[in-house]
Amino acid sequence: MAAPALRVIVDGDSNKVYRKGDKVTGRVILVVEEEQQIESLKVVFAGNCVTKTSRPFHVNGCDNSPSRREYEEKIRLFNREQEILPQSTLTPKKYTSTFEFTFPEATEPRYKRLAHGANYLKEPHVLPPTFQLKTNVPGGAAQISYFVQARLTHGASREVKRCRVVLRYHPTPQVQLSREAKCTSAVLYGQTWKPTKGAKEEPQKAVSKVFSKVARPSTNAPRIVPSILYPEMIAPGQHIPLSLSLRNTRDAVNEARGECTIDSLSVTISTYSTSMCGHSLTQPEDVVSKHVTCIARANMNKTLKFGESASLTSNFRLVDDVECVPTFKTYTITRRYVLSISIGMKYHGEHFTIRSNTPLEILPRLPRSTLPPPVDEDEDFEPLPLYAPREPSKEFAPDYEEIFALSRILSSSSSSTESNRLAPTYSRSSSFMSNVSGASAPSTAASTPASEIEEPSYERQGIVA
Repeated sequence: MAAPALRVIVDGDSNKVYRKGDKVTGRVILVVEEEQQIESLKVVFAGNCVTKTSRPFHVNGCDNSPSRREYEEKIRLFNREQEILPQSTLTPKKYTSTFEFTFPEATEPRYKRLAHGANYLKEPHVLPPTFQLKTNVPGGAAQISYFVQARLTHGASREVKRCRVVLRYHPTPQVQLSREAKCTSAVLYGQTWKPTKGAKEEPQKAVSKVFSKVARPSTNAPRIVPSILYPEMIAPGQHIPLSLSLRNTRDAVNEARGECTIDSLSVTISTYSTSMCGHSLTQPEDVVSKHVTCIARANMNKTLKFGESASLTSNFRLVDDVECVPTFKTYTITRRYVLSISIGMKYHGEHFTIRSNTPLEILPRLPRSTLPPPVDEDEDFEPLPLYAPREPSKEFAPDYEEIFALSRILSSSSSSTESNRLAPTYSRSSSFMSNVSGASAPSTAASTPASEIEEPSYERQGIVA
């Protein structure tokens, strides 16, 4: 008996990225060549979270046991079903049925307090993005997928035939995005630095030490407290601003005009992906880390005065590729990032290093059409109104053809008596004369008052024999 052909077609672009609230439409096609008895034909719209891993497995006294034990856990993020055909006997022909689903805003399952550990969510939450990762453990993998699946169950054998179309999903940011990232300032008191060379000074008399401290307190060895300005949340395409400022606690207003030199800069973004199979106390967890050095500069020789701020980056943006997955947590998979900054400093020949490790939340990307337009402060203008045709009115400019025709009538009547002795010289330019020569038939109805029409001027010239 020939097996029926089953196919799922989703409307629209196959590479479309769906978001919450988007509709998924399409059709299911079933071609039956011979009479078939089916139990049901359903179309399923669902999201899956699957984790796999393995661990060494040894049993005392049993050499034939497998060397590794495999673990796997599947979680349905949500599930929607639509029955197309109930239990029936199908005659040979082509069956077509349409479907329509909507991406939900949140997941559905709930788990107990101890399930999957404290690092994983247990309550319903926003849908995570489409995600796929292979861990460093043999057989280890983590996958989040969304799909539309047609499921045909045969009547007699109960055999199930499936056809699936995978959909790409990307969440929507929970906060309002702007073109400029919001920054946070962190004072690194734990990295307060003092020079060592100034500690060994020649002994001074008590009186001279007192007067030196009273007269010039800023000449003492500085006590430098660094502060770093960095963003806590960033979206693909946004500039990542990083700034550094140094404060001398012994000279708050920097009377001595002290300064340091920025010698080197290193910026690294670390990615940490975790996947869990089962209970956190009894089942394994895999962690995959990746460190990417984004900026590495040396011999910068950039001066930074105490009390001032210096920008460390000018056009530092995330590369919008498959690796740029937004930060998320779900039931058995997490993804997070850490921003590491290392700045080499110099002060009077001495070197010290400022280090900072802060969590970095990567927000979901937005389509360019939804981003606000860039604001140019130097150019403030209002858009021109749309053109709308209007009926002619007296406020409009006069008809110049009629003006030219009227001027021609006046000049011809006055020059008929002395056509050979007078040469007309108009106050208008030569282009006006060319227009007069090519004017149309004279019009008796002038649209311009006579006071506004320029009269021709005449000059008497001698007759050359």
